[in-house]
Amino acid sequence: MTSNIAAPHLEGRPRLTGPSPDGAPAINGRGKAERVAIVGLFSLGVLYTLFLARDLLLPIFLALLLSLLLRPVVKGLRRLHVPESLSAAVLVVLLLLGLAGAAFSLTEPATVWIKRAPVVMNQLELKLGDLRESVESARRASHQIEQMAAAADDEAQAVVVRGPSLAEQALTQTQVILAQLFVVLVLLFFFLARGRSMLEQLMGTMTNLEDRIHYATIAGTVQKNIAAYLATVTLINTALGLVTAGLMTAFGMPNPGLWGVLAGLLNFIPYLGAAASLTIIALVSALTFDGLLQIVLPPLSFLAVTAIEGNIVTPMIVGHRLTLNPIAVFLTILFWGWLWGIPGALMAVPILAVFKILCDAHKPLHSLGALLGG
Repeated sequence: MTSNIAAPHLEGRPRLTGPSPDGAPAINGRGKAERVAIVGLFSLGVLYTLFLARDLLLPIFLALLLSLLLRPVVKGLRRLHVPESLSAAVLVVLLLLGLAGAAFSLTEPATVWIKRAPVVMNQLELKLGDLRESVESARRASHQIEQMAAAADDEAQAVVVRGPSLAEQALTQTQVILAQLFVVLVLLFFFLARGRSMLEQLMGTMTNLEDRIHYATIAGTVQKNIAAYLATVTLINTALGLVTAGLMTAFGMPNPGLWGVLAGLLNFIPYLGAAASLTIIALVSALTFDGLLQIVLPPLSFLAVTAIEGNIVTPMIVGHRLTLNPIAVFLTILFWGWLWGIPGALMAVPILAVFKILCDAHKPLHSLGALLGG
């Protein structure tokens, strides 16, 4: 006799038939999405922190780069039994004296050119005769629009809000720069005087001897390569500045030392720095001289020097040490320039080089280092 009673259907209880083959991919996909979201939120938090704390982080980054550059000097003096604190103090004082001398000799001509900017632009307009008429037409149209707006609102009370003057802005910026310079020099002293002992204390916290030796080797290699790269690039840019100043002196350009310092400093920004220096030199030459040959010689000579430096000298000297991907360089300059302005753009390539050397020294990051390489 067949029973008509059906087996009870146990709803809500887990089936003991094993995991569904479709369940694991769903769980894994959800886990990956969560990880991506966490990484994205963390990245946004880092970007916001870098932007918000730029006044604090900028001196720290600059002091770190300078300490990496000057560390071999402290190390060499330590071999001569000179205390690290003493050598650090001497280096900081020498750096301060050099900056003070440069500021004393270059502040006056730089201030004169800044104050002359409106007059310089008018002189440039006169020399660019073909463009003058179109500029004047635009000015007349703008003036007519202003008159029409004033006539339509002549009964309203005019309220003029004056911003800070150029002198007040310059004074404020000078105070900020001096404060940040003081922080940089203090941090630089401590990084040079106590950096080695701090690294040794950090390595001492590792209980595994193999890990301690491994990371100590990585730290030594990274420090050596970074110092060599920064020193080489700094010497090349210094030589470029000296050659530029000599050429500008030979051609009779005003304030040749200013343009030499500007060219050497801006050359820390690949591509864009040389273009900016070339533009400035061309404008100053156009304002200084009347003859066509006299006008074109300074910028053309600078273009030739930068071409030799960028295509022969730097690849020959720096190429065997470190090669950077041009796309990565350009994107890094845009990123740090957007984040921290001109100081960020100046430090962008050294920061990228430091990161590339770290990736090359740490095996799990070799693929990223290869991507950043040329």
